[in-house]
Amino acid sequence: MSALLLSLPELFENYKAWVSKNPLVASDFETSAKWISYFIAGRINNSSILSELVYCLSNLLVLFNDRIISNTRKLNIPQSGDQLKVYLTVIEYSEVFFELSIKKLWGEQGRWILVTCIQVFKCLGRLLLLYKHQEPIIQNPPVPTLQRQRVAAVDLSQNSDDVILMNDPHHNAVSFTLQRSGRVIRKISVSPPNMLRDWKPLTAPTTNSIDNGMKIANGNCVDDINIITKSVLIAETLYIIKPIVHLGCMRLFGTKTWKPWMISLIMDLASSQIYHNHRRKHLLLPSQRMELSRRTAVLLLYLIRSPFYEAHTKERINRFLKGCGNKIPFAGMICNPIAQYLPVWQNTYFYMWST
Repeated sequence: MSALLLSLPELFENYKAWVSKNPLVASDFETSAKWISYFIAGRINNSSILSELVYCLSNLLVLFNDRIISNTRKLNIPQSGDQLKVYLTVIEYSEVFFELSIKKLWGEQGRWILVTCIQVFKCLGRLLLLYKHQEPIIQNPPVPTLQRQRVAAVDLSQNSDDVILMNDPHHNAVSFTLQRSGRVIRKISVSPPNMLRDWKPLTAPTTNSIDNGMKIANGNCVDDINIITKSVLIAETLYIIKPIVHLGCMRLFGTKTWKPWMISLIMDLASSQIYHNHRRKHLLLPSQRMELSRRTAVLLLYLIRSPFYEAHTKERINRFLKGCGNKIPFAGMICNPIAQYLPVWQNTYFYMWST
């Protein structure tokens, strides 16, 4: 037993080295774990809890491996509030599992106590990021997943060509240059998502452009990218306190009434409208634009949240799934299980306070 304990640090170091060298293979294992959680759902007793446990652990494994890759390869520059973001991300991945477990053990009263505690913690944490750490648009989850395809792409470039780093002390956060071809390659940590890239080749950066890149990587962006105006504070504060307001309204008016649903929708629309006006006046980072687009898309979830779901959406979705299952060959193998499990999903995931 003592020999095993002594070897654990060595095993952990070997694991970190393997994950850092094989990010895509590690990603395949993580994806397989998530698919297992989907397969378990609805097929065995207590499947919801077990499925959420597997899904929660798979997300935490992704977060853990991303941190290993980022720290080993020095992809991220440390910023204020990073530790708080990690705590909020862990809660984001784990909250549904904890809620289902507490409901199983202590019933509805225990469930609502836990939900309130989690949402208060998330609200306070996000307000700290906004007001203390000057994080203007907080992503969900606060620690985004690493784009490992870019890590692999850089590995291929380095294997095919010798890499000589520029002799400027700031270049390491922005780009590097291939020795033989002289091509300038952008660092993974500052590359925008594929759909937002202009695909124009980089040129050798000047001192000013390097300094600006460092400011962007550190969150101290130029050209109004991260300037927190009064309108941004109002919009983000509305978005952050919405879950607490919704829970309070549910306590006052009931869980199935229209008032909490309407108040939450109004707060979401007001926040989105303020940000829409802000986007036309200020330059935003690609990650911030993606987050605002995600929040706009999430508004569609109001169609499958109570009480709108019971009043309007439920019957239409059931008719659609039943029609597809009866008329399209083999579609019943997919549509029928979805129709049977949809009430469980709606009751488990589609809350007003969930982002």
